[in-house]
Amino acid sequence: MSPKIPIQPIHLLKTGLFLLLFTALSLADDSTSRLPIPEPKIFLNPDTVSLFVIRANPDDDAFRSLFNTAWESLAGPRGAGQNWIYRTILDKVRGEDSSALNSLLPAQFIRIDSMDEDDLEPMPTTATTVSGWPGLQALWYRAQGTGGDGKDYPTVELGDATLILRDGHDNPTTGRVLTKLDGTIASFPSAKLARYAVKRWVDEVKTSPDQEMESLLSSIDTNHHTYGVLFNKRGSVVNFLRWLHKGDVGKAEAAVGKERFERVTRQVESMTWEGDLLSDNELQLAIRFRTTSPQARQELNELLKDVRAVLDEYGRAGKMESTGLDNELHVDFRLVGHKGMLQRYIQDNF
Repeated sequence: MSPKIPIQPIHLLKTGLFLLLFTALSLADDSTSRLPIPEPKIFLNPDTVSLFVIRANPDDDAFRSLFNTAWESLAGPRGAGQNWIYRTILDKVRGEDSSALNSLLPAQFIRIDSMDEDDLEPMPTTATTVSGWPGLQALWYRAQGTGGDGKDYPTVELGDATLILRDGHDNPTTGRVLTKLDGTIASFPSAKLARYAVKRWVDEVKTSPDQEMESLLSSIDTNHHTYGVLFNKRGSVVNFLRWLHKGDVGKAEAAVGKERFERVTRQVESMTWEGDLLSDNELQLAIRFRTTSPQARQELNELLKDVRAVLDEYGRAGKMESTGLDNELHVDFRLVGHKGMLQRYIQDNF
C-alpha cells in the first residue's frame, strides 16, 4: 500500500483564503452590475499598425453555444470541473445559468499592435473587459500586482490610474505595463503608451489619432462579433496572422513555401475585416485587402486559394469566394473546426 502524501496546512490555508476572497469579491459587486464596455478607439495611438476587436453579448446564440461547449469540456471526465476547487468556483459563478461561462457576457477583447519607425517587431496593447464577472476580474487584477516571490511589483501613479510594472516591462514587445480603467484590464508595451491611453480615456476621445486608420475604420461595420484594421509594416501582416493561429500559418507556409508566402503578403498595403461566429464550430469573415498593384492582387488571390486548400486538408476551411478590382481583393471565407480545437485545448491544459 502506497503511503499517503500528507496535506500541507499552508495549502489548505491558501485554498481557503482564495475561496473566501473570491466569494467576498463576488458578493461585494451588485449581482446586476456590469462593467462598461469601452470604445476600442480609445486605445489607439499614432503608431498603431493593427486593431483587432472581439465582442460578445448575452443574446449571441453562437457565443453561448461556444461557451456551452467549453463548459461541458471543463465538466467532463478530463476537465477542470472534476477538481473540487474549480468546481466550487465555477458553480459560484454559474448561478442559475446552464453554463458558468455564459454569465461572463457581455465581454470584449482588444489587441492593438504598434510600430514606430525604428521597431522591427510589433508592440502589443490589449484591453479585456469581462463585464459579467466584475468580482473575478478584480481578483485577477489584484493577483497581477504581485510577483512569484510574493513582493509587489513597482507602480507608477498617474492620478487617474495606477500602472503596474510587471517583470519584463522594459521589453516593449511583451506588453507588461498593466492598469485598470473602469474595470477593463489593459496592458501596454510601455509606460509612455499607457499614459497616452489613460489621457484619451479620461478625455473620452473616440476617434483615431491617425486619419488613415479613422478612414478605414469608418469603411467597416463594427456591429459584428469581430472586426479590425491592419497596415502592413515590416511584415506586420504575417506577424498578426501568426499571433492569431501559429499552427494554421505554419502549415500554410510549409505547403506553399515560406518565401512565396512572405513575398506575396509583403505586397499587401492594408486589410480590413468583419466577422461573425455562426455556431460553436464556424466563423464567417469578410476581408478586404489593398495591395500594391493589380498583379499583386492576382498573386494574393492565388495564394489564398492554395492556403484554403491546405486548411481544408485538416478540416479548418469552409467555403471561400473572392472578387477583385484594380489593386483591391474582397474575400468571403468561412473557418471551421473551432469546436474540436476548443475541446482539445481544454483537455490538454485544464
